[in-house]
Amino acid sequence: MTAIETLKDLRILIAAYLIGAIHFCYVLSKVISGKKLTEIGDKNPGGWNMVFNISKIWGILGIILDLGKGYIVYFFAYNFSNQGNIIFFGATHNQIIAMLSGVAVVLGHNYSPYLKFKGGKGIAAFFGFLLAIHPMTLFPIAIGMLLGLFIAKNMIWSIGLGIIFPSIFLIFYEDSIIYLLMALLLIAVMVPKQINRSIPLSLNFKFRKEKTLGDLFKPKVR
Repeated sequence: MTAIETLKDLRILIAAYLIGAIHFCYVLSKVISGKKLTEIGDKNPGGWNMVFNISKIWGILGIILDLGKGYIVYFFAYNFSNQGNIIFFGATHNQIIAMLSGVAVVLGHNYSPYLKFKGGKGIAAFFGFLLAIHPMTLFPIAIGMLLGLFIAKNMIWSIGLGIIFPSIFLIFYEDSIIYLLMALLLIAVMVPKQINRSIPLSLNFKFRKEKTLGDLFKPKVR
């Protein structure tokens, strides 16, 4: 790989991060209500806080836009980076760059330079990214997250299983171990955003942590 190709890859990843860092719900909230999501509700500049505290319709639109940025970034990175040969664990160059770009979108959403490196939880961007890899990933994502919600009653378990299940599907479907790396990176980027620092760390991972399903979906300051 030449220096020019490496520089192009870096530009793609940086652009993916900066696009992911755009918080559509935060912008929409400011425009339609004049309120900053970082100052109300659970102070999360994401769709769930907007749905609960600003507007359901506008909140859903913001979630769709966040999902779209995950999809579009992966699509463009996959189709416009150098394809090349299989170079790493059964993955081609453009697969690797597209996968890393998808993770970069989620990273940007969760740790946005536009919001002093604070951000949302990256779930919608994650959905869009995985949907772009393959539409069938939605089924293992749904199974994993539902198991976490209904069996473990713990959002950390739900997010973790929602990452692991589609990653296993992709490892076998795409015949590439690169998706194990994707799972590890996504867990590192997404799980910390679910941790409630007002309670002991071990309690965050407790099996059947919440009493009811409703408790899982109530916005909480973390």
